[in-house]
Amino acid sequence: MFGAILFLLISICDNISGYKPMLAKGPSKRPEEPDYKVSMVASEEHAGSPALFTHGESPVWDADTQSLYFVDVLEQNVHRLHYGTGQIFTKHIGYGQVNVVALVEGSSRLLVTVRAGLYLLDWQTEGDAALRLLATVDDGMPDNVINEGKPDADGRFVAGTKGPQTGDDVVIDKATLYSFDQNSLQNPRALLRPVSISNGISWSPNNTVMYYVDSPTQKIEAFDYDLLTGDIGNRRTVFDITEHGYTDAIPDGMTIDTEGHLWVALMFGGAVLHINPDCGELIAAYTLPAARVTSLCWGGPRLDELFVTTSREAPLGGAVFTIRGTQRRGLAPNKFHFHDADRY
Repeated sequence: MFGAILFLLISICDNISGYKPMLAKGPSKRPEEPDYKVSMVASEEHAGSPALFTHGESPVWDADTQSLYFVDVLEQNVHRLHYGTGQIFTKHIGYGQVNVVALVEGSSRLLVTVRAGLYLLDWQTEGDAALRLLATVDDGMPDNVINEGKPDADGRFVAGTKGPQTGDDVVIDKATLYSFDQNSLQNPRALLRPVSISNGISWSPNNTVMYYVDSPTQKIEAFDYDLLTGDIGNRRTVFDITEHGYTDAIPDGMTIDTEGHLWVALMFGGAVLHINPDCGELIAAYTLPAARVTSLCWGGPRLDELFVTTSREAPLGGAVFTIRGTQRRGLAPNKFHFHDADRY
């Protein structure tokens, strides 16, 4: 037990039930493996077993409630894991696939994306009546969904869509990266087009750089960012995972620490990469016993625990992992600004 929340401790070196993760092809010489501990969020229903989800995504830490919010995309659920008790609370969205959850400044409501729409979500209201529509994008493209999004430090919501998907295959160049604010919800600004699978949106600690992933490119890119206007420019690549041997993986979710280093989830790669974007250095690779690593965020009372979501593949895919001992801390998440959100 850590604090009061229940975690299942595992060793990366252990052969867990004979499990050998199907990892992407990695470098012949990996960076030195750091000393760290990994645990899994425990199941409330099955003692001694991890809680497993179909496709976990979009973790965000809420300091006010000491909880981790995240979504199970394919099950159309928003989950809240209470740090102090280990209880998991669930809000089901009947309307469709839910990919993103974010916090709203000064409100108990959440910001969520369902299909290609942006909504406020009232946790206390039953059913889909809890959803209050704010905006829709990619009209005329019914198979597109908002795949990833985060608020910036000024309260805008920067989010990108994903093109039609069949299995693991996504039609490329059918999507857009958008910027939303309360005054432009009916006409959100297109920041970047075309893209294929928007992921990994993060900002430098001083908010002058936005980091972004279009997953099929296998690159982490950077843009100069004007926090006053929300403009982006000077696009450049800061890290290409194929140059470090991860030829069969794609970068997915991403977060940043207080020193400006990036932490990247490797889908099909079974790892979290710790990267210095200023020089393109791969500092460390944190191995997990699940190949489909989807996203991550800093959390816990000191923001020094890395919560990592994964997608289902036997036996431990779909677990929410916690990495401790990185000697790093994260930044508190930004919140979406929407005046009088509770009354909307």
